[in-house]
Amino acid sequence: MKKKFIHINVFCYLCIAAFLAITITTSIKSGYPWATTCYNCVLGRQICPLGIDPYGFISAAITNDPEIYVDATNIRMRLGNAIDIDPEMILRLPDKSLITAKQLALIKKDMDYEVTTCRIKVKDAATFCPLCGNCDRVCPINLPVLKIIKDLKDDGKF
Repeated sequence: MKKKFIHINVFCYLCIAAFLAITITTSIKSGYPWATTCYNCVLGRQICPLGIDPYGFISAAITNDPEIYVDATNIRMRLGNAIDIDPEMILRLPDKSLITAKQLALIKKDMDYEVTTCRIKVKDAATFCPLCGNCDRVCPINLPVLKIIKDLKDDGKF
């Protein structure tokens, strides 16, 4: 019985090691291996004027995927712009309900209707970022999140 548990433990350790190796490899490919040290303290989200969660940028760097979605609760734009940027972005309506831009366009024909984002792709959130540096200033482990944002702001990829 004891031998069986040893095999299970070894298998679990190997799975964890494989996961960590893949994570570190993809973060090295993005050019930001230090991103794996972030522990998502949420301090940056509280201070960002656009309500963007900086951990979304860090997650994109870890996975080397600028197409993942990030919480962004204070980006305002016209519905027509939201459709052009990403029809699948999630918007928050005044009654606090959530809807994709494409669904809202089917309901409301007015493309000048002002909307507020709730979730948006990381590469698109970077284009709205004012580069104020608040996320860097409040980071307790001094991660240069602004470098990722500037990289994505340039061309939408790492």
